[in-house]
Amino acid sequence: MMRRIFNLTILILSGLFLFGCEQKTDSEAANKTDKKEIVVGLPPSMHNILMERVVKPELEQKGYTVKLVNFSSLRDSNTALVEGSIDMNAAQHQSYLDVYNKETNNDLVSLVHIPSISAALFSQSHRSVNEITPNQTIAIPNDPSNTARALLLLQKLNWITLKPDTKPGTTNINDIAENKYDLKFRLLLSEIIPRTLGEVDYAIMPGGVAWLSKIPADNVLFQEQLSPNLELMVVVKKENLNTAWAKDVKALYQSDALKRFINEDPDAKGRFIWPQQ
Repeated sequence: MMRRIFNLTILILSGLFLFGCEQKTDSEAANKTDKKEIVVGLPPSMHNILMERVVKPELEQKGYTVKLVNFSSLRDSNTALVEGSIDMNAAQHQSYLDVYNKETNNDLVSLVHIPSISAALFSQSHRSVNEITPNQTIAIPNDPSNTARALLLLQKLNWITLKPDTKPGTTNINDIAENKYDLKFRLLLSEIIPRTLGEVDYAIMPGGVAWLSKIPADNVLFQEQLSPNLELMVVVKKENLNTAWAKDVKALYQSDALKRFINEDPDAKGRFIWPQQ
């Protein structure tokens, strides 16, 4: 008899424990879905202006509390995202994220592509790409990734022709098949190029470098057309992809308010390209 009572007691307590666990799980799931505080990681990036001046104020109008946390690197921001101390960041493209996920065995995902700052052709001495003439000098970045992007931009302008079997990500000076205007190239650190604008006819540099160097957007003569895998994205944990807060963030990065900002704000005008996807 005592054994039956004991077993019945254990059964009841087990049931109550499982019910409590289930209630807690349901509560945690509801909190993730209905949460009203969003913690945003901000690695060093000129794109942070989009969050600070448009997305954050709009989210706060919707009743959210938005906390911005600065990081010294994108990788540190991703680590915090994996660990759950932040909810999102917006400073990497798909190519970078694919490598990060593979190296760390994680499954961070893109929520939405955002306006990005492309590389561009600049000049202080010429007002148009139509002023190209033989033997002019062009400064381009010397790191492999940005060298490749610069040469592809020049090919788009029809100033050079690259060899047919050239791989986009590893293109270098030796891959030029035809140099239509016998252009001279100066390969420099991206950060140095802004200081050489007075010494060359044209220069190609990453948009973020130009912005940090306070080069006027009016000096942009031709912008790189970013492929989708190089557009920056809002990145979140896979489990948060369909939450209400994530959908609100996505909608704001696709909003007319943000489009107006990048087209009209003095600091942003002429810098950003609206994403293709």
